[in-house]
Amino acid sequence: MVSTFWTSLLFLAGSSVNASTVVNRGTFASPRTGVKWRYWIEDASLDLDTVRFDISEMARVGSAGFELLSYQSYGSILSFTGLILLDPSAFAFGSDRFVDVTASVVQAAIDNNLTIDFTVGPNQGAGVPVHPDDIDAEGMNTELVFGSHFLAAGETFDGPIPQPETFPLLRFDDTIASANTSRLQLVGLIGAQVTDGANTSSTRVSLDFNTIQDLTSQVKVSGNSTTVSWTPSSNGTNVLLSYFSRRNGYPEARPGFNGPKPNEPGSWGSWAIDHFSPKGVNISTSFIQNNILSKQNIGEMLSLPGVGQYMWEDSMEYQAQVFWTDAFAERFMERHGYEVNVTLPVLHTLPSNAQTTLNQTFDYGTTFNWDKFTEDYQDTLTSLYLDYISEFSEWSHSIGMSFSNQPAYNLRLDTAASAAIPDAPEIESFGVPTIDGARQLSGGVHLGNRTIFSSELGARVYEANSIRMVELLQDANTQYAGGVNVVMLHGFPYSGYYPNTTWPGFTTVGYVFADMHGPRMPAWDHYKDYLDYLARTQYVLQAGVAKVDIGIYRKGYDIDFTSPPYGGTSQLISSGYTYEYVSPENLKLPGVTVSNSRLASYGPAYKAFILGRQQNITVDAARRLVEYAQQGLPIILVADVPSDIPGYEIGNASMSQVQSLMSQLTAEPTVVVVDDEDDVPSTLVSLGVLPAVSSEPPSLTLFSVVRQTNDKSGTKTAFFFLFNQGNSAINTTLTLNPGFTGSPFALDPWSGVVTPVVLYSSTTSGKISIPDVSLASNQTALFAVTSGSSFEGVPVPDVHITSAEPGVTAVLSNAYTSSSRHIQLRSFKSGSKQFFTRAGERKTADFSLKGETSRVLSGWRLNITAWTPPEDLSEPKSVLVRHSPIDLTEGLVPWNQIDGLANVSGVGTYVTSFEWAHAKDGAVGLLLDFGEIFHTVRAWLNGRQITTADPAHPVVDISDLVVHGSNTIRIDAASTLLNAINAVPEVETLGQTRLSILLTLPENQQYGLISNVTLVPYARVTISM
Repeated sequence: MVSTFWTSLLFLAGSSVNASTVVNRGTFASPRTGVKWRYWIEDASLDLDTVRFDISEMARVGSAGFELLSYQSYGSILSFTGLILLDPSAFAFGSDRFVDVTASVVQAAIDNNLTIDFTVGPNQGAGVPVHPDDIDAEGMNTELVFGSHFLAAGETFDGPIPQPETFPLLRFDDTIASANTSRLQLVGLIGAQVTDGANTSSTRVSLDFNTIQDLTSQVKVSGNSTTVSWTPSSNGTNVLLSYFSRRNGYPEARPGFNGPKPNEPGSWGSWAIDHFSPKGVNISTSFIQNNILSKQNIGEMLSLPGVGQYMWEDSMEYQAQVFWTDAFAERFMERHGYEVNVTLPVLHTLPSNAQTTLNQTFDYGTTFNWDKFTEDYQDTLTSLYLDYISEFSEWSHSIGMSFSNQPAYNLRLDTAASAAIPDAPEIESFGVPTIDGARQLSGGVHLGNRTIFSSELGARVYEANSIRMVELLQDANTQYAGGVNVVMLHGFPYSGYYPNTTWPGFTTVGYVFADMHGPRMPAWDHYKDYLDYLARTQYVLQAGVAKVDIGIYRKGYDIDFTSPPYGGTSQLISSGYTYEYVSPENLKLPGVTVSNSRLASYGPAYKAFILGRQQNITVDAARRLVEYAQQGLPIILVADVPSDIPGYEIGNASMSQVQSLMSQLTAEPTVVVVDDEDDVPSTLVSLGVLPAVSSEPPSLTLFSVVRQTNDKSGTKTAFFFLFNQGNSAINTTLTLNPGFTGSPFALDPWSGVVTPVVLYSSTTSGKISIPDVSLASNQTALFAVTSGSSFEGVPVPDVHITSAEPGVTAVLSNAYTSSSRHIQLRSFKSGSKQFFTRAGERKTADFSLKGETSRVLSGWRLNITAWTPPEDLSEPKSVLVRHSPIDLTEGLVPWNQIDGLANVSGVGTYVTSFEWAHAKDGAVGLLLDFGEIFHTVRAWLNGRQITTADPAHPVVDISDLVVHGSNTIRIDAASTLLNAINAVPEVETLGQTRLSILLTLPENQQYGLISNVTLVPYARVTISM
């Protein structure tokens, strides 16, 4: 049997299906690559005008789109996610009212030029409404369960086989949430002797693998009776284990209050489908097609260009003892060549997300390497899951959309293999918070030729109504460094009235997870300034294709957070190499071949491949690596040379193949075996493999991402994203190695300005070294190198200097023309400084600060507009109250240190003035240093808006805005809503008070301008070249 996954592979390489590719990215200054929102509605009882307002607000702050999610109290299983207050029969996913709402939402997306992603079910989208009569049918969520019966020495068995231990899923109030399913399908019956000395009362009992008997064929079925007769061949204690599959009726959303009604899908409840069978896909897609897309022109509207983008599924949080599907045994035999039954006793040892823990599980102790059985189970489950994703993707394409999901999330599945299949794979910063974690999927994303890698961003725990913009940006930058190039912000809740919900409005996940963005937040009017930064960064990260230095072999079934899967990543990072992890399944994808000593040249174009302390490898991967090495790809094996396959086989033919192939591999001239991870960077250099980005001195916290475009005219452009994840600033000489000769540009994501780099040295091979590049903690930088004559409409200048004394920077002068070639040099210190021209001439520039020194601004007047709760707390909107002006005679202090402002949230307007004694184009320029920005600020100088300050390094150049004489500066500092909410303990959402969920309230935050604002002068000299 050929799986759906393998047939779909033919369409992956070089494909660009439907909405997964951004066709028009706009320009860097005005990108069309903005963020997206998770738009939560509790159900379809909402006011349509409020929905239209919400969507228009997303557009107003520069967003690109949103995903519609019917929250439905997250299934109302947990104790803090909200009660179901309105009868789902009328308002749940799939109801007539839900169809009305969906049609209005799609039309609002069209009206506001936003894309919409449609969640393929309520809650996390793992299932759809299914009539109770059909829940116990093929295609629904299936689990493997078992029963056991011990036999004393010499005892025989003759009777009904042991019944399995099953558990209903319970809600927080101990009522049963799962559907009533009763059908059991026998998978296998196993008899075995327990190992000597084993305690049959312990939670884990070891079996002697050498005594295993498959008794399945001896089972007799008569009516409702299933029996077996067994006389063990051994004299010790034995056990009879019966394994069954069953639909466990896992709930995604609650049914109607008065039970199911035949023609009211909202009353049925929603139930998780089988994610390892195309039949599960058919259940969901048929329902969505027949009950939603076919009505009110919803399908037609979604299929319009630039409207419907993704059919989308969230993280997989449905449960099972051990996941199963009806075709599992057949697929297992196809992939591994032996019957699955011998593995059954050890499968329940795998980590489980089931609500109830089994009292007892079994393994094979030391009598057999039973990890090989769990490996083969996970491998098989992955192959079935890939079919599921492929089937959903093909259906999405058939309706004019694409498919996105969070592949392999929470389950024992091959992460990189899974990430190659959906059109837009997604992770989340909550569950995948590390750069290395994201790179455990990015290899699949890039080898699968997926142009979009998304992240559900900002769901920080216990930061509802309190997440700071600096935290949100830090999460985004971390995800970007892992390969992500679209962030979907978590989230935007419906802003209108809902029963048993007070100000400040409907809040998901019980005030626990960040955040409830939108117009309820005092800082909302500032959001566009910060979202523009994200959009411009995504403009760079969506350009062309990702280029990655190193691929690292990994066959792993979860994301490893305790330590990187390969132990030498820190050595790679400090040497400048980018890397990502590659599954052996990824190597089977079309186009993953070697060309010009690069692996997958159409995509990441790995310059080398690493096997780190790998004791086993698949035969297919071993064979491919030999081919790659013979075609010139450098390969490094660290410490171990694989000598076995990962799973089990009857005999040792595959193991012998691996050993033979590894002998061939290590004999190739481009292959090196090293003793230790410390040897890898120098070995890479000896093999001619250099990083695309490096720094001097080296840094363990500097991460880079490289993208490359090749246009029809032959112009190549490489884009570089840099991120300092460390707690300390970096000052370095940065070397960019795009692989071609070109000219460098700096891209400012805060202003949208593109400027040529005019202080750098280069080599004939194309390496460009830029001195004195500084990045504060959590700060980013963007560069581009182009082989063309211009970039983003900015011509390549024909002059630059190659070096200068420390502390001297250079920019192209505003007076630069082709005939008047001027460069402006800058220094924070007065005095003579030397620099070198491209011709090698040493020259001197004289800098003078004209007596200026840094000065702290004072004399501030503060006007606060407070966001307060309404008298009627059932109203969701804040009441805005203006406070009397405050003269801050003692300097800037947080609001909670000012009498009467401890529980005030809102926007503070700060105004002061200063004198400036220099001409606008004079010898002294001026920076404005905000010191520390707590949340958001927007500032004006003399009535003109100042470029938004990066919270990681809140310093902006105001030289073009300052005037000779008196200057007036205004700064609006916005807060979160936390302090105001803390003052109202009775607030509630979906029938649950905030205090009953959190138990103790979080500490108040420090709002306003919380540190000195300083004017920092610099000297500047214009030189003619």
